[in-house]
Amino acid sequence: MLSLDNAFSSDDLIDFDRRVIERLGGSVETIRYCCEPKLDGIAVSITWEQGKLVRALTRGDGRSGEDVTQNVRTLESVPLVLSGLGFPGGIGGSR
Repeated sequence: MLSLDNAFSSDDLIDFDRRVIERLGGSVETIRYCCEPKLDGIAVSITWEQGKLVRALTRGDGRSGEDVTQNVRTLESVPLVLSGLGFPGGIGGSR
């Protein structure tokens, strides 16, 4: 998970895209982004496999973060098991 830091212009966004491509080894043609404002607190990347929460990590330094899975399991707003059927084997996202 990378941070936009303080992006105020299109040049800042272009620079961010360049850093993402560099970290992926430059072998990516198209990248789709999902951005959300961070109002308060900590950024967490959460992964569900076969519909079950398996991992929650902080952004840390952008390369490695802290495992906060047990803490996230206590949050009522984060489902331990996803509802529904037919989702892919692994689902990851930020919160």
